[in-house]
Amino acid sequence: MKPLVVFLLFVSSTLCHAKTVEIQSFVFPPYIMVNDQGKAEGIIVELIEQSFQQLNADADFHISNWARAFAKVKSHQSQGLIPTMRTADREAFFYYPDTAFLLLDQHLITLNAWPTDTFSGDFAELDDYRIGKVRNARISPPFDQALAKHTFDVEKHNSVEGLVKSLLRGRLDMIATDSRQALLVAAQEGKPNGLKLIEPALGQVPVYLAFSKQQVDQEFVLEFDKQLKQLLEQGALAKLEAKYLQ
Repeated sequence: MKPLVVFLLFVSSTLCHAKTVEIQSFVFPPYIMVNDQGKAEGIIVELIEQSFQQLNADADFHISNWARAFAKVKSHQSQGLIPTMRTADREAFFYYPDTAFLLLDQHLITLNAWPTDTFSGDFAELDDYRIGKVRNARISPPFDQALAKHTFDVEKHNSVEGLVKSLLRGRLDMIATDSRQALLVAAQEGKPNGLKLIEPALGQVPVYLAFSKQQVDQEFVLEFDKQLKQLLEQGALAKLEAKYLQ
């Protein structure tokens, strides 16, 4: 067989086996954003795209809100979900790679004028305040357990952007979310020094790309994990943080 024919057959075979993974998400700057052209971008988006390039796969990002994104992948109507925590109950319907993208620095956050900057760890104290969090998002095991026991109540929002705006406008006393994202949103709202992080942090939470067990082969998940781990070992996260957090 002539070399040109062999090459064309190889290219044809490669294209036929190319995989498109539909990934559900929500605006979560600087990790997931939508640019002026309507295209997804951000730290996590680029880590996925760079990993997929080595797997002959494309990522098709669908940006809505957390509740809708979670429901679509949980019900196996879509293939992937970002960002998500790895928990025992979610592993019933999701495959998780072993490698996390990064750690979210989860904090109670309030306005800079708040009289204290510490939290005792007694979640019953939060029942006196208007607390906000993203709908269906996990914060940290102690926080989530106290909330499940109705130790305090929360107001649920569809995005961190909505949480921060409600806090800045005085509609909430505190929010529980990732500190880097909250500070970025506050800066975008013209109040870079408007927020205060309550110490200590509620926890550092690893976040993952979760795959539908009915939509994605486990072998693909293992290969994705291998590529993501290699990228992170090569310093990809630091480069993307410099790009999006400057």
